[in-house]
Amino acid sequence: MTGTNGLEEKGRISKLIQHVIVVPLMVFVLLLSATAYVWHEIKQVQLSQEISDARDDLEFVSAHLAAHLDVRFVLAQLIRQEWIDAQTLNPADFAAIVRPKLQRFMDIQAINWLGPDGVIKWVNPLEGNEGAIGLDIRNHPVASRPLKDAERLKELRVTPPIDLAQGGRGFVVYLPVYELGQLKGFINMVFRISSLIEGALPAGSLQNYDLHITDGETPVFENHLGTHLATPASRQIGVGNRQWTISIAPTRAAGSEFSQASSNLFLLLGLIFTVALPLMLFQLMKRNAELRMTQRRLADWADISSDWFFETDENLRYTYFSPRFEEVTGVPPEQLLGKTRQEGGAPEAEPAELQAILRNMEDRLPYRDFEHSRTKPDGSKVFLSVSARPAYDDTGNFIGYRGIGRDITERKTSQKALNDALIASEHANRAKSEFLATMSHEFRTPLNAIIGFSEMLKEQYFGKLGDKNYVEYATDIHRSGRHMLDLVNDILDFSAIEASKRQMHPEAFSFQDVLSDGIRNVETQLRKKNLSLKQELDADLPPLYADKRSVYQIVLNLLSNAVKFTNPGGGVTITASSDGKVFSFCIADTGIGIAQDQLATITEPFSQSQADPHIAGSGTGLGLTIVKSLVEAHGGALEIESETGVGTRVTVRLSVTKK
Repeated sequence: MTGTNGLEEKGRISKLIQHVIVVPLMVFVLLLSATAYVWHEIKQVQLSQEISDARDDLEFVSAHLAAHLDVRFVLAQLIRQEWIDAQTLNPADFAAIVRPKLQRFMDIQAINWLGPDGVIKWVNPLEGNEGAIGLDIRNHPVASRPLKDAERLKELRVTPPIDLAQGGRGFVVYLPVYELGQLKGFINMVFRISSLIEGALPAGSLQNYDLHITDGETPVFENHLGTHLATPASRQIGVGNRQWTISIAPTRAAGSEFSQASSNLFLLLGLIFTVALPLMLFQLMKRNAELRMTQRRLADWADISSDWFFETDENLRYTYFSPRFEEVTGVPPEQLLGKTRQEGGAPEAEPAELQAILRNMEDRLPYRDFEHSRTKPDGSKVFLSVSARPAYDDTGNFIGYRGIGRDITERKTSQKALNDALIASEHANRAKSEFLATMSHEFRTPLNAIIGFSEMLKEQYFGKLGDKNYVEYATDIHRSGRHMLDLVNDILDFSAIEASKRQMHPEAFSFQDVLSDGIRNVETQLRKKNLSLKQELDADLPPLYADKRSVYQIVLNLLSNAVKFTNPGGGVTITASSDGKVFSFCIADTGIGIAQDQLATITEPFSQSQADPHIAGSGTGLGLTIVKSLVEAHGGALEIESETGVGTRVTVRLSVTKK
């Protein structure tokens, strides 16, 4: 027995020792694991925050840099306009124009003037930029291409990063200067990249980030601050005709505060018994903060989306109104509490709409946007919109309605004002059309007299005029009168079409005959500009059933535009075909083309495809507007395709026969 008791005692002692060692060890391991987990989670949250901050800062840097560059490009346009307005071409005047800009924009290395031959003539400021004088840009291996593109496209072009003649790394902007269609030279802005970037971004904005800017594969700017904590975030910005890619990555400098926090956590690991309480408190405070944030978000959404809340009980009697109800409606809540919608009513609501809402509530159905008005005690009227849905408890029993109400007075007022404005606009547009038509008719009579009498003088029907200058003046008067009559006719046609007063006389006719008449009207211009004219018409074209005068006007307008905007030596091609139902004809040219951003508005009234009047020529800008209106009046379709410097293709599709 003694031996047995001894063995049992030894067993109990062994188990006690195991509990004394194992239980604290397990607690230690659990606490250590929990601490490590929390540390890891905090680290991840910190890293996520750094990544989020980096993305926000990337947006800031991109927008700031893009705006910074755009201001300087607009400055170049301003210098060009001042230079054109000055109508001089000497170094002193050029320096007087650019000197205030250089003083205001310190990050511009230089503003230079290049002659048409691409050689830098004048440099401002001269100090530090002497190496650029006389430089032939057309022979530069990189800068020559943007210079030629600027001349060809007549717009600002930017070089990729290059080694500057003044020393250092930068990029250059070329802006061509044209007068009366002739190249006078180039405005040349030089930027040193490091100065530009550092001047564009606020001090300290990137102290925790590694910033990289590239132009394609070519580095533009780099600041290596340390090892990245995360993959860089990237965004592209437009720099004139170039695309720069901006990349930002948080570095270890950004995580210095976290490093300090991690050191404190490791210190706390030595105080194992004081870790549990802070962890519990942290979790409690974290959950409490999340709860308060959720409540605040719900409150914010409620303030934005509605003006008040209300509830009813299962008998549809009002039991609650939020505080803003009386402020918005002027009705004290106690006046409605305990009453149903039917008892409280909506005195100024449409009876049919109110009855529909009451039926919905009786059937336990939701309703939305029940709109009605109320007159407040001060006599002012408010418009309200109410929505509600039935509520049920966890067992599915109906417990009443919960809803929201909104003040829509401003929307109703704005809607009425908009309707009034639309009516006024329609009246004004009609008055404008009638005025244009009336004035055009009034202009026609004296213009016909001017044209007739000037033609008599020009042709010397009643004998010699004497001095030959009289004949030249009479010819000028006749030409100007004809031009004014053409303009008046365009306005009259536009006004008649817009007011639906254009008389249409549909008939069957040959398209070839109309086309021949149109070509005869532009033959002189074709010969003067040495333009080729190619016709590709199907041999079996059917007759058109349309207003012959309108089709002739369409053809003549399109032919005139093609000849006007095609450079000497170019060509015009006319094609026509039919599939038995739709008659299509196309007039294409090899002219200067229309910019893509103008295609959408080119058929709007008084629109011209060229901003430069020396290129666009004179006219009302109604040609394509009239063409589009006449095509649509026939139920047809107009399609315009164009590419700058390549040419324009206009296609008209009309029905072959009478509908």
